[in-house]
Amino acid sequence: MKPLIEDLNEFYAENVRLVKNLWKREHEREYPEPLKWALQMLYFDGEEWLQICRIDNYLHEGETGSHIHIYKKKEVRREPLSFQEAEIVIKKISATILIEKFNQQIDFGDDTHEN
Repeated sequence: MKPLIEDLNEFYAENVRLVKNLWKREHEREYPEPLKWALQMLYFDGEEWLQICRIDNYLHEGETGSHIHIYKKKEVRREPLSFQEAEIVIKKISATILIEKFNQQIDFGDDTHEN
């Protein structure tokens, strides 16, 4: 697979960052979808980076397609999303988790205010 974005970190605060990965399939046998991607929002609690949300289209329990991992939940929520749509969704979900679980408000920009 050809890397288009690898481990790109976007910091929204000292303790909040979004990690992006995006690869392009070069042959159909490499991956079932043309793009393989992951977005991961991390929060630093003073000791370690915690994953508060992850959206990816990696294989999960043998199934392809995008899905959402939410902080402290074992099950995933399947939702058909593109890489660009997933970035908007992860910011919305993360903004809520940061307020509810960590009492921290982050402005991720206009994307988090869209309906």
